Amino acid sequence: MHSADNNSGIVGSSLPPTQLTRSGREPSGYSAGRSIAVVEKEIKRTVSLHDLPEELTIKIIRLLELRDIVRLQQVSTHLHRVVKDNHALAKAWFRRFSSPHQYQLKTSLPSEDKKQLRLWLRPFTEDEALVASLIKCRKKVYFPALFHFTRTGLMSRCKAFNLERKATITHYGFVGSANFSDDSRHVLTASKDTKAKIYGQNGKETWVEKAIISHNLDINSASFSPDGCYLVTASYDNTSKIYGQGVAGSWVHKLTISHNDSVNSASFSPDGRHLVTRSGDCTAKIISQKDDGSWEHKLTISHNDWVRSATFSPSSRHVITTSFDHTAKIFEQRDDGSWEEKVIISHNSEVYSATFSADGRHVVTVGDDRKAKIHHLEENGSWLEKVTISHDDFVQSAAFSVDGHHLVTASLDNTAKIYGEKADGSWEEEATISHAHWVESANLTSNGRHVVTFGGDNKVKIHSRQVTGSWRENVTISHDDFIKSATFSPDGQHVVTASNDRTVRIYGLKVDGSWEEKRTFCHNDSVNSATFSSDGRHVLTASDDCTARIIGQHTDGSWVVKAILPHKCSIKSATFSADGYHVLTISSDNKVQIIKLRMSE
Repeated sequence: MHSADNNSGIVGSSLPPTQLTRSGREPSGYSAGRSIAVVEKEIKRTVSLHDLPEELTIKIIRLLELRDIVRLQQVSTHLHRVVKDNHALAKAWFRRFSSPHQYQLKTSLPSEDKKQLRLWLRPFTEDEALVASLIKCRKKVYFPALFHFTRTGLMSRCKAFNLERKATITHYGFVGSANFSDDSRHVLTASKDTKAKIYGQNGKETWVEKAIISHNLDINSASFSPDGCYLVTASYDNTSKIYGQGVAGSWVHKLTISHNDSVNSASFSPDGRHLVTRSGDCTAKIISQKDDGSWEHKLTISHNDWVRSATFSPSSRHVITTSFDHTAKIFEQRDDGSWEEKVIISHNSEVYSATFSADGRHVVTVGDDRKAKIHHLEENGSWLEKVTISHDDFVQSAAFSVDGHHLVTASLDNTAKIYGEKADGSWEEEATISHAHWVESANLTSNGRHVVTFGGDNKVKIHSRQVTGSWRENVTISHDDFIKSATFSPDGQHVVTASNDRTVRIYGLKVDGSWEEKRTFCHNDSVNSATFSSDGRHVLTASDDCTARIIGQHTDGSWVVKAILPHKCSIKSATFSADGYHVLTISSDNKVQIIKLRMSE
């Protein structure tokens, strides 16, 4: 098979010609006072990847995209071996994800636990030799890429999934949230019945109740720490409670944090060493873990009105709070563990939200004054305002691209605005996206090349950045009723939309940069949510027709329904676990179902 026929000239193309001089000839010049004319003849030699040292071939392959490496390994037995031996496909596939998502995939993987790794694979393969060979690589740097790539491939080859209900968690009030821990071993629910419940896996893959956390009033939120070893609740009874894993799978109370009004949220820092609570008493509190594992109060942040949000930076060294007192405050942790105020950001009205960029260099605040403000972290530790983005109505959201160089806002003024960071550090508007009605949400792919917006006109629009830096509308996706969500896959290769018109639509990115419809799936009632799995190859939907559906992408790129999860009533939301073979559903009868997937016989 000739490379030029299958790889668009990537392999087998000629390198610059090597010029040789035949023996017996001399270059033209002067010798002994005589003029000598010499005819020089070129000899061209075509050099392919087969002629290069293998180390250089590997370096070249690392520069290629996944689809090019797939074609490359079809060229010859030699290149197929090089690609296979160096796990080039797995590494290229893994590079599609943003750095934060790669980190999430790495930390969720139980690399040291061979038994748990087998449990992650066995639902989708009976090839014990494959499982054993994969686990042998668990000490390698590339293991997360290889493991997730292999598991994704195994799941994609499954034409259908068998379903097994592992547990039903019942509450007697509205269930506000249900989440897996990052290691997929525990589930935490929070309800208006004043209870939070923890379920965990036993050695035989059974799920059992581990603990019930009781408050005196409704629970607003409950979440795990990143490592899954701790959890925190927030309640209307003015308290927040920290629990930690004890011996033999038990959970024990560690600390109760008290406020003078309802605790509206409590969340851990990305490194799991701190948490921040926010309350109706106009304060937020930072709690930190000591070296002995205990937790202590470090700082109370005071505002003159209700605290709307409290968020850690990706590095966990900064906290920003927003308030109805028209301000946002950024605090930084010193080397001695104390926290100091670094800047107060002012708006002309209530400040609703604040978001750090993934690299922590920028923060954007959104106020009721129809403005979003970007501040930049200077080398001396100060924060400098870079730009104020103005709209003609309320700003619904503001989101950075993962690389931190672009930001998109969504507004009730029927527009979304894209701003980009220039080489000199300034920000400028690059595009305004218009809808016929309000814009509900706007988000960027991790590489900042595509933006998806949707709004009250029942349309989803994808805009793409051109080589020149300009933005153009790529595709418009129309629904017949209100759109609930429009979400990029983690690798930015697909978009899924969910609507009250009973449909879910999946669009995919083509090689030429355009987007095309892959498939439309229909429910019998409104679709409440549609979310991607962590590998981006499966979609989980939840509908008022009392079903959740798992839609998967086959190895040929097509999308099909692989399983239908029937319930007795409407399903409000559904999510995948990190291990890929469990899902959680929350139904309107206040029940949470833990369901296990495995390949169909």
